Amino acid sequence: MITHAVIWIHGLGDTGRGWSFLSQQLRFPAPANVHYEFPTADEQRVTCNGNSKSTSWFDINDIPVTATENDNPAGIDASLSRIHALIDSVIEKHSITADKVVLGGFSQGGAMSLLAGSTYKAPLGAVLCLSGWLLRADLNVKNWSAGQARTPVFIGHGMDDNVVVTELGKTAAERIKEARQACGDGGGVVELKLYPDTGHGAAEEELVDVQQFLNKVIK
Repeated sequence: MITHAVIWIHGLGDTGRGWSFLSQQLRFPAPANVHYEFPTADEQRVTCNGNSKSTSWFDINDIPVTATENDNPAGIDASLSRIHALIDSVIEKHSITADKVVLGGFSQGGAMSLLAGSTYKAPLGAVLCLSGWLLRADLNVKNWSAGQARTPVFIGHGMDDNVVVTELGKTAAERIKEARQACGDGGGVVELKLYPDTGHGAAEEELVDVQQFLNKVIK
């Protein structure tokens, strides 16, 4: 019997298969029986790739991604609807509640996880963003202090990231924390971890921290 689900969103040019190792690496507290979903984005033309086609959840203008990047890019609505529909499907198929669903992602997928998690119709069990950033930042942050105020959030980022600058991950965590503190009781957990000597990738230490985070927040 399935008790929890993990939906993981890959980055630009990758596929769901690229992160499927998480189904073997992550261990939930017993007696959890976890269903995993690793969706793959459709191909679309991406500006930073010279307008060539790639698996992508939305358009990106420039690499490295900095604070000047468009936070409401083309393609975002279709991807957001797809991720929300996938959450709905997993909940219905396995007869679980939204608070038993973990949504996470890396890079572009991390950015989508923060947005999809903040705008879903019910609070999720946890949301994780590795090497990502805020999309639709003002709405995104507002929702983390409103309907999703109690959902635990983990943000991890390499300190030598030359694809998505580290400051974007730090800013995401700080803005969500500040918004939650301003709403009264401080809201749910927002955990930020920065990794020295780590570029644009998930270091082993980061995956250990993800595991420890899930062990704390998944009941």
